[in-house]
Amino acid sequence: MFFSRIFGGSLAEPRYIRRTRAYLQEARMAMLEHSIAAEYYQSSAEMYAERAARLEDELRAWEHGERRVPEVPHRHQVYGYAPPKPVAMDGTAVQPAAVVRAA
Repeated sequence: MFFSRIFGGSLAEPRYIRRTRAYLQEARMAMLEHSIAAEYYQSSAEMYAERAARLEDELRAWEHGERRVPEVPHRHQVYGYAPPKPVAMDGTAVQPAAVVRAA
């Protein structure tokens, strides 16, 4: 009783109960990790389903004699990058200050 008041009862528990608590924590962590993996695989499956539908449409168009070049959506603009233009707080464009260089 003295030890359970000081140490919170953890020393009074049998070893198999402490081990069971550790196994429970491990099982909860595994459940969390597997649910995260399931979300990842579900989103991957949806992405591949969209891709398969897009490729089937492209093949169907080719078989029907449509000669079109499919538009490939790009996430990043590779060519023609221009840095963003500065904008004032009121939304008007800010003119860059003139740079004077010494000779």
